[in-house]
This record gives sequence, C-alpha cells and structure tokens, in this order.
Amino acid sequence: MSSTDSINASLGGVSVVRRIDFECEPRTGRCTLQLELVDDDLRPTQRRVLRADGVTNWSVAELGGGVTQLCDLHASDVSELQHDRVRYLLEERERGALRLWCAHLSVNDAPLDP
Repeated sequence: MSSTDSINASLGGVSVVRRIDFECEPRTGRCTLQLELVDDDLRPTQRRVLRADGVTNWSVAELGGGVTQLCDLHASDVSELQHDRVRYLLEERERGALRLWCAHLSVNDAPLDP
C-alpha cells in the first residue's frame, strides 16, 4: 500500500473538524497545518490528527458556522510534477472547502478527550 493509500484509508470515517492549527516559522518561511478530525460531533469514537509540513498554496472556503465537516478529504502524490519541495496535494473533493500542497503529510490516531 502506498503512502497516499495509507493516508486516505486513515482519513475514512473522520470528517468533523475539531481544531485547525496553522503555524509559520518566520525565519524559514516553512508552514505547518494540523487538523484534528473526529467521526461524530457529539459522541466521537475516533480521533485523528492530520499534519502537513511545508505547506504552500493553502486555500479554505466555507468553514465554520456550526459543525464543520471536510468530506472526501483526499491526498495525492504529485511528486512527478517536480514542484520544489512539494510531494502531496491534499484536497476536500466534495465542496472544495480545503486545498493545499505540502512536502510531508501524516495522519495519526489520537486519544479521545475524557
């Protein structure tokens, strides 16, 4: 299974946004995005944290105003395009609510808050 296959499988079932953190290192200009996603807004049973490092061209639309979901969040390996320091394209394909390019991408299970 490729890295993007593993990432996409990990994103299945978690679409509710609990937290978005965007950080930029002023000295290097490197940006990092972390998304905390759960499977249910009231009684979550799964929680995952997606981390994108070396973020460029991040665009978001139509987030907020109640329960925010990123449905059909999908990672693609775009390294064949040979963009400088870009390996992945991450996009929400249902509504186009999120799209970014990045150098590194990971998804990890996280414990649920008590």
